[in-house]
Amino acid sequence: MWHSFKVFLFLPPLLFALDYLWLGIFASNLYKKDLGGFLRMSGDGMQPIIWAALVVYIAIPAGIVLFALPRVSPYNLVASSLVWGGLFGLVVYTIYDMTNYSLLRDWPLRVSLIDICWGVFLNAVGTLAAAYLDRWLK
Repeated sequence: MWHSFKVFLFLPPLLFALDYLWLGIFASNLYKKDLGGFLRMSGDGMQPIIWAALVVYIAIPAGIVLFALPRVSPYNLVASSLVWGGLFGLVVYTIYDMTNYSLLRDWPLRVSLIDICWGVFLNAVGTLAAAYLDRWLK
C-alpha cells in the first residue's frame, strides 16, 4: 500500500509539469484561439480555479496507479506501460472532450481531437514513468 502511495505522490508534479509545457507554452495559442470565451484568463495566461485543478491532478494519478499500472507487464515494461497508460488517457480524455463537444455550443471538434491525443500521450508517459519508479522501488 505504501509503495503504491509513493508512486502516486510522484505523479502529480510530473503530470503538472508536462501539462504546463503543453497548455502554457506549446498549445497555448491553439487553446486561446479556439476556446477564447471558454477560458479563464488573467493577462496573457490561463487562470484556472486551483481547487478544481488539484482534483484533476489527484484523480488522474489515482487512475494511473489503480487502473493502468496494475496491467503493466514486467516483461514488456515500455510497450505495456505506453499501451495501458495510453488507453486510460484515451478513455478519460474522450469522455471529457466528447461530452463538451456534444453539449457546448461552438465547442470545436479540432480542440477535442487534439486534446484526446494529448491525453493519450500524457497518460502513456505518466504510466511509463510510474512503472519505472514502481520497478525501482521494489
